[in-house]
Amino acid sequence: MNLKINVTTKIIISLIILFFFYHLAEFMILFKNNPLGFFIFQLLFFIVAHLLGNWSNKTGLSFWGLPFSKKIFKYFLIGMPLGIILYAIPFFLSLVFGIEFIRNTPNFNAIIETSLPFIFGVIFSSFSEDLLTRGIVFRFLKDKLKNIWIVLISSLFFLLNHIYRLTEGYDTLLYIFLLGIILIIPVIFTKNLWVTGFMHWTGNSFFFVTHSAIQTDSNSSFITPNILFAFWIMLYIPLVWLICKKLNRFFEKGIILE
Repeated sequence: MNLKINVTTKIIISLIILFFFYHLAEFMILFKNNPLGFFIFQLLFFIVAHLLGNWSNKTGLSFWGLPFSKKIFKYFLIGMPLGIILYAIPFFLSLVFGIEFIRNTPNFNAIIETSLPFIFGVIFSSFSEDLLTRGIVFRFLKDKLKNIWIVLISSLFFLLNHIYRLTEGYDTLLYIFLLGIILIIPVIFTKNLWVTGFMHWTGNSFFFVTHSAIQTDSNSSFITPNILFAFWIMLYIPLVWLICKKLNRFFEKGIILE
């Protein structure tokens, strides 16, 4: 008996499988402090994603929004400043208004030595999370729902994917959900994950440098750094939407997920 599985079912199966590999990698780094295990499962994530993309549409990672072309560097030049601005503005405002303060600033070499391993590792986790919570969701829903619903569903999935942070309080849940909104916007316009992935990676890297390599603490006040971050994201969302909409006109219709 020859059972044929349609593309929609294949995407759902792919989501379940890749969710498993993504969280195995997260478990290895968060609970076992095992960088090797983290990299092994991250590597397996992308290998399996490629195989599942071929299974679904014979296009590998391109099926999930990671096509390789000469445009990648252009997308990097867009995503990098968007990601830095996303985290830099609320950080500096937090320092100015005394919401946070710098407790200790190591020398430059120490900052670089501490930051480089993280910056290298987080590029994998940023892109794998983008593929899981945005690439697959966009692929599944793009011909079924309007963009606003794709944005909201992807953002909710992004929030729920942070399974170890769901008890950290409303301010954490709020900024993660809003972060999900702002990170799906470039996907809506470019139809791929490159701008979002570079934005996500550089933002995560900036946060690590300013909150771990450089040691900061929050003051006890009526507003938390997370609430300030959430307010800034709400202001930044329409700006990112406008930037991506304008910039997309300069591309040759983008790299379409077909």
